[in-house]
Amino acid sequence: MSLPRRNLQLTALRAFEAAARHGSFSKAADELTVTHAAVSHQIRGLEDRLGRQLFVRTNRGVTLTEAGETLLPVLSGAFDCMAEALGTLSSQGVGGALQVTTTPAFASSWLIPRLGQAHEKFDIQLQPTLEFVDVGGGAADVAIRCGVPPWDGIDAELLVPIHMTPVCSPAFIRAHGRLSVPDDSLGLPLLHADAGAHPLGEEWRLWLAACGVVPARPLGGQSFRDPGLGIQAALNGLGISMGYIELVEPELAAGRLVRPFDVAVRHPYSYYLATSSQGRADARIEEFRRWIRSEAGIA
Repeated sequence: MSLPRRNLQLTALRAFEAAARHGSFSKAADELTVTHAAVSHQIRGLEDRLGRQLFVRTNRGVTLTEAGETLLPVLSGAFDCMAEALGTLSSQGVGGALQVTTTPAFASSWLIPRLGQAHEKFDIQLQPTLEFVDVGGGAADVAIRCGVPPWDGIDAELLVPIHMTPVCSPAFIRAHGRLSVPDDSLGLPLLHADAGAHPLGEEWRLWLAACGVVPARPLGGQSFRDPGLGIQAALNGLGISMGYIELVEPELAAGRLVRPFDVAVRHPYSYYLATSSQGRADARIEEFRRWIRSEAGIA
């Protein structure tokens, strides 16, 4: 025999399920953001309505009775099913496309070429910007940030490290002659496109220092704040740009850019997948996370 649905007291059932799962009225109260007394009152009322004791109460805590052991898996399964269904409906509602923000360079060179393999998994609305967009606050669901965590209220996991090496066009090499040692670059037009909060020219100084070169004077040249613009300037033959290997691989493979030197230096920044601390509850974000980790070669 089943009870009429009007007799199902969801508040009391939630209190019982949480207390049974934690083995504690106090922990259940913390999860439900109510008082210990409120949980105890709800469970006592449920026991009175059922005419069955669900917990054995002792000074050391509470344990389930046989009736409680029977009820717990049924309620846990029901609540799990409701949470999954509600999560699915939420992800399929109005504006269900995933809002993704990242830098213009990462979007054009790394992310967009891979999206063709993901069109059946999810829809995204891409927001390329050099600014840090609020993740989880409505401005974006997911960010791929270039920097160094931690960031307040953000879960960040390493996605793509950055390795720097100078790059230029084959035409530039033909016009200026082959470069033999890193010092040779100092007499040529340098292109600066440092990411994030790095002072312009810092990337060149880091790379030169790794090669044992200390410039005798400030590094001149044209400057861009976006690494993608620096690469475009190199493609146009304006000079030598500090390239991110992970982003310029297609240009190198096609021969549109060349590496005058073999030395590559790990950048202090990396690309991170960033979500709000509550993002794991969104099925769309979890699907995107699994996909982009696979694309980045992360198990």
